[in-house]
Amino acid sequence: MTVLVPPGAQANIACAVEGFNLSNTIGGTRQVMTATVATPSAADGDVVVTVTAAGMTGTPKDVTVTVANGDTVGDVAALLAAALADDDDVGGFFDITAAGAVVTLTRKTHAANDPAMALEVKTDASETGVTITDVITVQGTLATSCTITLVPEVSYAAPPAVVGVPQHVKDDGSSATTMTWAITSQSTAGVTIMVTLDQAPGAGKTDTIVFNGGLIGVPAR
Repeated sequence: MTVLVPPGAQANIACAVEGFNLSNTIGGTRQVMTATVATPSAADGDVVVTVTAAGMTGTPKDVTVTVANGDTVGDVAALLAAALADDDDVGGFFDITAAGAVVTLTRKTHAANDPAMALEVKTDASETGVTITDVITVQGTLATSCTITLVPEVSYAAPPAVVGVPQHVKDDGSSATTMTWAITSQSTAGVTIMVTLDQAPGAGKTDTIVFNGGLIGVPAR
């Protein structure tokens, strides 16, 4: 930030100017699904689970988890997470972690929400008794807007004016073509700009909005 007239300007100074170099991104939210191991293993054997996710290679994909008699729900969850991560298709599509009985699958890139995303036991031929419940905990989204807030260091007598226009820097392959912007709030405490694209950049795409401009106004006396 550049302040051409500092805070506490004298009464004979008619104008204060502040410069800003700020940015924000427009992309989306990565979808998250959790799989909770509800019952421990009561026998040695293989449990086959099916992972379904739009856009994942091979979906629906079967993954085999080998368990042992007496494995706790935490043990089974750790084995499940390892088997999923080792699968090229599932591990290539999700970031996978385990904590206690819960395995968390986070999509590696943001995309529109996939309500059919699931993980379920397909077969338990060894009758291990392992059961798993799944739920989408964070819905995937594709964003079309963001905000940038200019917070002044100068004490203004009235809301300052904005000087400058945000710039749209497109990601490679972005679907967005046009940008509009508007001031959504304006006071002596700050000015917020909302930038909206005509459409979301797309799955895995993130556009950047850059504001090189400033505030100009009458300093408080």
